[in-house]
Amino acid sequence: MRIALAWIDPGDPTDAAVASGLAAALEALGHELVLVGPRRHGGVPSRAGRFRFASAGTVSELRGLQQRFGFDLWHCHVFGRSHRLLVRALELERWPMIASLHLVLPDYLRFAGGVSGLGALLRRARHATAVSASSLDEAERLWPFLRGRSSVVTCGVAEALPDFKAARVRIPRSPYIFCAARQAPYKGLDILLMAFSKLREARPDLKLVIAGRDQLDGALPRFAERLGLDGSVLFSGALAPAEVRRLIRGCLLFVLPSRREALGMALLEAMAEGKACVASRVGGIPEAAGHGKHALLVPSGDVPALASAMERLASDAALRERLGRAARQRSLRFSWGKAAAAFSVLYDRA
Repeated sequence: MRIALAWIDPGDPTDAAVASGLAAALEALGHELVLVGPRRHGGVPSRAGRFRFASAGTVSELRGLQQRFGFDLWHCHVFGRSHRLLVRALELERWPMIASLHLVLPDYLRFAGGVSGLGALLRRARHATAVSASSLDEAERLWPFLRGRSSVVTCGVAEALPDFKAARVRIPRSPYIFCAARQAPYKGLDILLMAFSKLREARPDLKLVIAGRDQLDGALPRFAERLGLDGSVLFSGALAPAEVRRLIRGCLLFVLPSRREALGMALLEAMAEGKACVASRVGGIPEAAGHGKHALLVPSGDVPALASAMERLASDAALRERLGRAARQRSLRFSWGKAAAAFSVLYDRA
């Protein structure tokens, strides 16, 4: 089939990771892919990695893309931006479409048009998926009409990445804890900084590296400075996937302190590298990793519990090794090949 993967922003790390991983797996199954996104990325077809990227800003332009590429189906990925344009086109043209929910609903629903705006898109979907059972349950409570035509299709872990030699972030010489998360309230990075401050009392040798786009106008570095962590915490900003993977490989342990999380792709990346992880027991995270089996899970927002779990892992090499091995094995359940196979079945039905 020829599939339009929409509404993709190639400049967003999450969009790019999902689009490239899924597109490659779908291509391996014989599908043809074109990534489609908002017109702000340019009005002519270009490339997003090795895949074709086309943009649109009007219904007429979307019709033009449909005529040009002859899509058999539109696969709309919801990350937290307005889909009003696509809804208008679907109202007029009734192209076959399925929708996949990736967003953390309490934090990003308003950017996707609210309950009614996103609901308008989902009503036109012949099937909807979510990345975790927790996320799907949340969606079905908001939009009961999804029951009976929705399912879970998880994300995968990228297998092939560029050479690490081009990485621009210098790995600290001291042992470091690593977190890959955008600087947004729902990611709980303020909780991590407070927990790390407590941890430093027992382990002053440790550093903390946080990679992710700043969506708080520098608030977290200022908070770290107020906590007396200046020089102990590195905020690297948004990084290329290869750079993130390089930092994962070099870290002592990985932490994801989210207040909410649909699944936790960064956690899956760390698990795939065989890293011992600490994460919040929220959303889809317990579906990805069992407490004490594949990671240490702590209550969301609990600073002492997070600090204690990090200290436990940092001080126990045998526990890190055991959890890391189990995490790597567990991560094999999350592959883009499996996701592509599941979506192919849904494409046929749609």
